[in-house]
Amino acid sequence: MPIPCATLRPALLPLAALGVLVASATMAGSPPPARWQVLDIPGKAVTRFTAAGDGVIAVDARDSVGFLYRQAAEMPGAGRYLTWHWCVEAAPPATELSIKGMDDRPLAVHVWFNDKDDADSGWDLKTRLGAWLFGRPLPGKMLTYVWGGTETRGTRLRNPYREKAGSIVVLRSGNSRPGEWYTETVDIAADFEAAFGYRPGRPDYVAISADTDDKGGASAGVVAGLTFTGTR
Repeated sequence: MPIPCATLRPALLPLAALGVLVASATMAGSPPPARWQVLDIPGKAVTRFTAAGDGVIAVDARDSVGFLYRQAAEMPGAGRYLTWHWCVEAAPPATELSIKGMDDRPLAVHVWFNDKDDADSGWDLKTRLGAWLFGRPLPGKMLTYVWGGTETRGTRLRNPYREKAGSIVVLRSGNSRPGEWYTETVDIAADFEAAFGYRPGRPDYVAISADTDDKGGASAGVVAGLTFTGTR
């Protein structure tokens, strides 16, 4: 069952305050939360990520796309499961996530693995060189847990940009009720094996993203309490 936004726990802001927080942070050019880094897409406006409390990140996308990433080894907890809370206040129209140029979504949580066997597959030389020069992560295998799209909860899709190395799992459809919190717990090891046919090593990065650059529009949401755990 969904949890009302304002009553999840005191550390989380009521959604009524989110618009003011994001607007002020955008105007001020607020830096990303501590220990997190922003990964932009060349030629695209960048999604805004703002610290909104202890372990709480507000995400604002306005005709933009971008990732906020952090080394998995520095994340709280340990284990094969990843858990978090999230809420969407506004979302772009739901689209088909498996089609390039149609994959807008208000929120996604990613787990990236730097598999040595195929870390270079799907990335051209220019991309790999740029990643090395600027210290950007260049993952091999990618799991993406999405709030958005036209598909129902539990649907698994290939990432249209990384078909051999990227798997999308829909956790909340784009038609989910806005303004309410949901708690997710995902089995990273099981999802990786289902997608790629073998057991994963330890993940290298965890990332958050929002994408509204394809069909245009805006989204606003919050991700909170990202933690690894050994039990569901």
